[in-house]
Amino acid sequence: MRNELLKWAGKYGGSALISSAVFFALGKLLRLSPVNLIVIVVGAFVLGWFVALTETLYHDQESEFYMMIDFFQQVLALFKHHPKIYFSFTESLNLISKDLEDAVLDWVEDLEAGKSLNDSAALFLDRYPHFVIGNLIHLMVAVELFGTNDYGLSLDIIQDDIEEWAEDTLLYKQMERQQRNRIVLLSLFALAIAYFSQSMLKSTGLNAQMNLTDTSLLIFILMIQITLALVQHLLAKRWVESSEEIWKH
Repeated sequence: MRNELLKWAGKYGGSALISSAVFFALGKLLRLSPVNLIVIVVGAFVLGWFVALTETLYHDQESEFYMMIDFFQQVLALFKHHPKIYFSFTESLNLISKDLEDAVLDWVEDLEAGKSLNDSAALFLDRYPHFVIGNLIHLMVAVELFGTNDYGLSLDIIQDDIEEWAEDTLLYKQMERQQRNRIVLLSLFALAIAYFSQSMLKSTGLNAQMNLTDTSLLIFILMIQITLALVQHLLAKRWVESSEEIWKH
């Protein structure tokens, strides 16, 4: 338990502390009251932890997506030359890990136990129901069950679909990160404008308005933090669109 806590602190605590330090310095520059400064620092700590968590989720999903694409491309290539599902999957096990490896091993064990191809394929597609994967699996099952010499063109089409799927997904995720970076940059500009505006207001000597200004700055900075958290949340969404998972039972 202690090792897990230390691992968690090392993985996410650094980002949380950096975020807290940045917003603490910002609060000092904006001359926030001690109470509001504490609120901002606590919010910054949570934001830093959340950013670190979502970045980890993002990179884990990115790694899993690349692994899945590489795996099915190799399975397809092997099946072209030797149209046996068992051979294609077992020869590609070195490319995968985690959930995908578990799903493939379960299918291999079903095949070794004599379970029908259709039933074992249905179980596999329930875990990986993307339409491109489903098209590939159904074609492979049909070829192995019924046999044909004309499946090469169909496999080529599915191979093109896999490549397009990978390219479209990577491009979309790249655009999402660019949008996130733009929002972060706009937030920095907004904070800079708030700092100069607050400095000009204080220089006018309107002390009667200071409480209102302090509260307004608190709300403004909290909204910036919430905006950044929402952007990170959207960035860490699944790489595989639910609308494309048409083979799920």
